[in-house]
Amino acid sequence: MEGEEMVLLAIAILSILLGIYLWKKGNSKEPFWAALFDVIGNILVWDLPVFLTFRAWSVFLWLIGFGIFIIFIWATISNWF
Repeated sequence: MEGEEMVLLAIAILSILLGIYLWKKGNSKEPFWAALFDVIGNILVWDLPVFLTFRAWSVFLWLIGFGIFIIFIWATISNWF
């Protein structure tokens, strides 16, 4: 693997782990779906940095982490061909 791919993998893993930490730190009464819809609603109305709960930030970091991980897989596979 090249250096750029390793950086993508490291960023993806770190954002997912930070998301897990924030999820555990957040309000245990807030369900996953409420946090997910809060994040999607904020993204749709361009209130991107205005997440009000730890769990909303957690879901946002998970989405970013999984997106970067998919880019990492795509970049790795494209190097094979």
